[in-house]
Amino acid sequence: MTESEKNWPPAPSAVKATDAKFCPHCGRKLLTQTSALCNWCGVKIDDPEYQEKAAQNRLERDQADRAAVEAALQEEAEYGTLGRLKRQAKTKPAGELKP
Repeated sequence: MTESEKNWPPAPSAVKATDAKFCPHCGRKLLTQTSALCNWCGVKIDDPEYQEKAAQNRLERDQADRAAVEAALQEEAEYGTLGRLKRQAKTKPAGELKP
């Protein structure tokens, strides 16, 4: 691996690194606000406000996923698996179907 490949993408200036949306260790922009670790270097983000926001985002995403699974289970209990899939096929285009 060449030296330029090791340093890709280039780290931004240290002025931006103080912002919570940038890693305080490597200075690169964080790709997601749900992870407790930097997406680039893997160092834990020590900002308590960032950690609270990340935990809240994870909780909201988990609740949404849980609600979707419970809705699918309830629909399968009422109509059966094939009935649920037939109902999905009628209401959604073919590219959006989920098993």
